[in-house]
Amino acid sequence: MYLSTGPPVSPFDNWVKEEREDPQNRFSLPRVRGLNINGLGIYEKGEFRQQGKHLNTRSTKGTAVLQNVVRTLLINGYLIDSFERPAAGASLMRLRKRDLLGAEAKIILLCTETLSRALTDRLVSEGNRHDSSPVVIFLNAPVILPNGIKQYSLPEFFDLLGGEIRTDRIFASELHRVMDELGHNKLPTGFTGKPDDLLEAYSAECLQFLLECPVRRFGQQRRFEPLPDGLALGRNGLNICFDSKAYGAEFHPQADDIRRFASYVKDFNQRYRSYIGPVSSFVVISGSFSTDRAAIKEKCNDLIAECATPLIFMKASDLAEAVKMLRPFSQPRGAINWRKVLVPELFSSKRLQAELLRIKKDSLVR
Repeated sequence: MYLSTGPPVSPFDNWVKEEREDPQNRFSLPRVRGLNINGLGIYEKGEFRQQGKHLNTRSTKGTAVLQNVVRTLLINGYLIDSFERPAAGASLMRLRKRDLLGAEAKIILLCTETLSRALTDRLVSEGNRHDSSPVVIFLNAPVILPNGIKQYSLPEFFDLLGGEIRTDRIFASELHRVMDELGHNKLPTGFTGKPDDLLEAYSAECLQFLLECPVRRFGQQRRFEPLPDGLALGRNGLNICFDSKAYGAEFHPQADDIRRFASYVKDFNQRYRSYIGPVSSFVVISGSFSTDRAAIKEKCNDLIAECATPLIFMKASDLAEAVKMLRPFSQPRGAINWRKVLVPELFSSKRLQAELLRIKKDSLVR
């Protein structure tokens, strides 16, 4: 069952908008050239079918796991050329991706609960046939494999790709509006929950997409501990603490806020600096900030004085805009020098545009 009938396309050309009843979790679920990410079936003439049978799209644990595997692969720039169900509890995908210098990696990926001799033979055969490296993701216990076949547990797989993509809400067409409303402590139409909790969740997913790195959420889950809302562990020691503030009016940090931000940074550096390096910057995300540049600069200087860490103010709508700017691209994200983009004071998307223009001129990333 081949997913693509024409020439290969960018992974984001494969996303098809499909409005959902649950806008706070999934505005649209992608279809990858026939692959229904919701039911993981085959899309033919308006119907979802799997091996000639109508597909029951009610969510199961295995289906949910595979949805997230596919999303994570797409977000990380992999092209899915084919998808098959060779056996119960097993999915076989033919993948490829170009690195920053244009070299192409080809992979035959098998996600399976159990591994029979027939499945192993099929994996090896497909690898030889397509000149691809065979990889197994085991959903239960590890299995014994022939030499030359790599295997990973599900957590190991997600860690390799910078974290699990659980939803695709950041690709919603209304992301800009949603983020702006959440940043101003408003609950968008059709949403349930608290704006501050949702803003934190959306901010974490946006940063994970932009930086291609694991993002740990702390705020609402560990609200009584002295922790920021989250932490992004980026490439090359780019460690970013972030705090999301859902405020009806402009958010402008007070002296207590600065001291609290500094305490987060100092605690992290004391515990983990020797392992993964210090906090690189602290990002505050809210609906809007003071237009007094001198006042903003003063607060940035205050945090520098407290813990020698740059402070960045980012509007929630600007974070959504940054995601929109990078949606059409997969490879260029890894070439962005975020230290040039995330500079103290108010975030400006112009810096991100300049980075993308530089990458385009270098012509090293396809």
